[in-house]
Amino acid sequence: MNMFKRWIVGVAVNLLLVTTVFIGISYIHWGQPVLVLAEDENTETAPSPCPECPECPDPAKVVLQGLEEKKKAVAEASEKLAKEKKELETYEAQIDEKLESLTALKKQIEADMARLEKKKTAKEQEEAAAFEAKMNRLVKMYARMKPKAAAEIVNKMELSVAYEIFLRMREVSASQILAFVAYEKAAKISERLAFKKR
Repeated sequence: MNMFKRWIVGVAVNLLLVTTVFIGISYIHWGQPVLVLAEDENTETAPSPCPECPECPDPAKVVLQGLEEKKKAVAEASEKLAKEKKELETYEAQIDEKLESLTALKKQIEADMARLEKKKTAKEQEEAAAFEAKMNRLVKMYARMKPKAAAEIVNKMELSVAYEIFLRMREVSASQILAFVAYEKAAKISERLAFKKR
């Protein structure tokens, strides 16, 4: 029994010594007793109290504020569109005015061109009539001449003029004169007359 008591006393002394050493070491390290450290360990694992939360906004107010912002954005966009529409209408009016003036100018140019064409046609007709009158006088003159004398003149004139004269001349008179015209020239005049008659 003494041995048992000694053993218990030894264990208790050892336990006391270990505890004292443990308390001393923790005090040196942390500057406070082990019990306080144990309390701190417990508090660290426990959830810390929540700091004061800011006041949560009212959902209805948030929705209303969002709607107000959207309404403001829509109003600004609508105002911008109205301004752009007004500018477009101004541009459209200017374009319409320019189109009207261009249409009027086009009509005036067409009328002037028609008048010029008429004048040109009238002038061409006058020139054609004058040319025909000259040619008819020449035809009459060469038809009255002796064929040999007329042929000598035809030999010296341009081919195109000779062709125009023979084109208007009666066949009998033309054949009598062509009989005295130089062979090559007579052939060319006859060739042109043949193609004209086709």
